[in-house]
Amino acid sequence: MISKGILGIHHITAITGDAQRNIEFYVNSLGLRLVKLTVNQDHPTSYHLYYGDELGRPGTILTFFHWPDAPKGRKGNREAIATSFLIPENSLKYWINRLKDKQIVFRGPHKRFEEVITLYDPDGLELELVAHRSAHDRSVNVWREVPIPT
Repeated sequence: MISKGILGIHHITAITGDAQRNIEFYVNSLGLRLVKLTVNQDHPTSYHLYYGDELGRPGTILTFFHWPDAPKGRKGNREAIATSFLIPENSLKYWINRLKDKQIVFRGPHKRFEEVITLYDPDGLELELVAHRSAHDRSVNVWREVPIPT
């Protein structure tokens, strides 16, 4: 059966120059779940890191290829420039304090339809924390063994 329209994003893949630094940032600072650490099937000498929700469902997956010598990317036409994470509306203060405690530079919150905090990962990938009431509905599917409270 052919689907009508785009139903969502299966996953996002980016590049990291330092796999351990990437894991420390995404797990310890942002509270993502490292689903698995494997090798890149097309380039077996490099790591492939997978983050996702408790069940690793499509649409929650963020992966990284570990390519230490890759040149820094540039923003251009027809490409995503930020990866956004949904957070509960009432958690903005928590996230601001957490980012300050972790000494992570950020902007915001600022209003763009919803309240948004913008930050960058250690490799310069732009990230957004987007506060929205629908995040409360998804709390049943979050990873429970995380350093971030539900």
